[in-house]
Amino acid sequence: MPDELRNLNLSSTAVSPTAGHPAPPFSLLSIQGQTVQLAQYAGRRVVLWFSRGFTCPFCRSHMDLISDGYAQLAAQNVEVIQVAPNLHHSAITFFGDTLPPYPFVCDPDKRLFATYGIGDQGVIAATRNTVVAFATAAQRGEFAKTTRASALDVVNRNFLRRLHHHALTALNQAVFLIDRQQIIRHRLEVGALETIPAVPALLQLLDDTAVSA
Repeated sequence: MPDELRNLNLSSTAVSPTAGHPAPPFSLLSIQGQTVQLAQYAGRRVVLWFSRGFTCPFCRSHMDLISDGYAQLAAQNVEVIQVAPNLHHSAITFFGDTLPPYPFVCDPDKRLFATYGIGDQGVIAATRNTVVAFATAAQRGEFAKTTRASALDVVNRNFLRRLHHHALTALNQAVFLIDRQQIIRHRLEVGALETIPAVPALLQLLDDTAVSA
């Protein structure tokens, strides 16, 4: 097992209350303009990534890595769906013509996050995460980009709700590996600022699951 997977809370069919059960269905509009329904991916394997969205410099780095390795996933008939707690129109404005090659869907009310049991660490963690995220962005030369991203997601007609989300909540990340029958095979719990598995590690897990399923 790759080192990056050893540090994750990885639940397989033997121990997870959700692994081994059907993945909850959903239907959300992607920023690419298509309605994304989990059911449409029956017969394919899916990496369902619940992220912190485009305002997070760590998540943007993860997105770059997935985009770079997306051809490897597609060659194995694997789709990635990224779920973010951002506003749909804000995400479209932020990405412009630099859309990711895989579906990016928005869940600003966090209903799908709740359906899949994604936890919130609360206000103290939210404050810490904000400080770390902006400090990291400054070190990477992305402070202006991160500030713009946050402004797009907060300063709008949903200002109070969006401010509450960014200031008082600290959603964890999670990666669900879903098989061709739409059964959850693995649930990887990932901290808000932690690194998700790289494409080779995801492919290894998917292949291991296919052999054992």
